[in-house]
Amino acid sequence: MSVKAEKIGIGENKNSKNGKFFLLEKEALCGLFLSLAGIYAVSLTSDMFQNTSPLSFLSGIGMIAAIVWAAGSVRKISKYGLGTGVPSVGMIGIGLACIVFLFSVMFGPVLGPAVAAAVSLAIGWLSGKLINRILEMNIPAMEKRMTEITAGCTLALTASAFTVAGTAAPEIIFEKYVFSGIIALGFIGCSLAVFHAYNANLGPDEKYDRTRMLTILDGSMLLLILGISALFLQTGSSILSLAGSTVTIFISIVFILISYHKYLNYVKRDAWKIAKTGLLPSEEELN
Repeated sequence: MSVKAEKIGIGENKNSKNGKFFLLEKEALCGLFLSLAGIYAVSLTSDMFQNTSPLSFLSGIGMIAAIVWAAGSVRKISKYGLGTGVPSVGMIGIGLACIVFLFSVMFGPVLGPAVAAAVSLAIGWLSGKLINRILEMNIPAMEKRMTEITAGCTLALTASAFTVAGTAAPEIIFEKYVFSGIIALGFIGCSLAVFHAYNANLGPDEKYDRTRMLTILDGSMLLLILGISALFLQTGSSILSLAGSTVTIFISIVFILISYHKYLNYVKRDAWKIAKTGLLPSEEELN
């Protein structure tokens, strides 16, 4: 492992005593299992409520967890000095995720999410390998980070579809999420949430707690949009059919308020106070 990678805390040394490697692994496990748990909560209960699970808000929470996982991986790989590659690496991940999602949803409610996770992990690793081999970037962590980014984006996009559709039935997902055009909101929203936070906080004073909180805020705003979309696209006539989208909207608003307040406090903590800067120079003074 290079000295440079070790200094900035993004090396792959499993024996590192600074805890950063294990922090990443904990975040990855949380993103993977929380997103799958939320997806399967909808998948396994939708048939009980006529293809509209009142637990669809759980997949929305899982979506935020997957976004935080992918965004953390974008931050790690971008610290190697990719520069404008911050949004690029996020767009690669969400582009692959969209293909894997459309492929996996056809496997049904039980196999579909597992196929999405497995295929995205494989394709992410392969894309990282090709980037290092063909483009010769020679970044030691590229394969691992691209694997995590692709898997996180895939699970986030899948969870967003389940949040809107309220079911794992392929025909309903295509009707409510794909053919309605909501998939465009999911695509853009997930990609922005994954790369925007680090891009917005980029600089020598970038701190992970502030960056992560902005990621949660971005994901929560996307969840609000999805909750409103689910409410308007709801076709059930019972009160239970409206429960999932209503709780999703409520939870997203709570998350937005909390994450915005915390992010603002982090910004105030890290910001430099600039006082008495004076007026901008005139044209004569510049010449």
